[in-house]
Amino acid sequence: MKNKNMLIIIVAAVLIVGGLYYFTTRDNGSLVVKEDPPVVNETPTTPPATDVPATPDAPTTPVKPQKYPDIAVGQPAPDFTLKNLAGEEVSLSDYKGKIVMINFWATWCTWCDVEMPDMQKLSSENDDLVVLAVDVEEKLEDVKAYIEKGGYDFEVVLDSNGDVNKTYLVNGLPNSYFVDKEGILLGKVGGAINFAQMNEILENIRKDQ
Repeated sequence: MKNKNMLIIIVAAVLIVGGLYYFTTRDNGSLVVKEDPPVVNETPTTPPATDVPATPDAPTTPVKPQKYPDIAVGQPAPDFTLKNLAGEEVSLSDYKGKIVMINFWATWCTWCDVEMPDMQKLSSENDDLVVLAVDVEEKLEDVKAYIEKGGYDFEVVLDSNGDVNKTYLVNGLPNSYFVDKEGILLGKVGGAINFAQMNEILENIRKDQ
């Protein structure tokens, strides 16, 4: 009986020792210790710098000069050169020594129709005055037909591309600007004016000359 009990004890001891050996020696005989997984940085890493030729700077757009000069009362009126109905070049500066009424107009302008006969009368009665009618962006044949039909003989020039209109900051038609004998801009009258108003302006300019 004693021998049987001793055998059971021996077998149990062998099983315990064998089990411990198995668990401590698996995986190539080394003890496996579970560790936290390594932290992986998911942010993309910056690639190493390489020698890449620098991209040339984009060409700089040159600053364009101011196309239209400043315009101000009491300052020289911006000079301009336009062609008249005969194809001849006419400049504002050609009339230095005379008072000039620069009138911006168009054939389609109703108030220009009303104003034109009074401009003709003013031009005819005053030798020291030049009426310079600047048609804005219309065809030569249309302007010529209009002027001939009305029987007007004051100077008419064509602002074909509207540059002079922009220079003088015209904001509607008709618009009239008055320039003294020295070429100084005296002021502007927006809208149509009648003969009496034109004549009064002219007399006031003469008083100040």
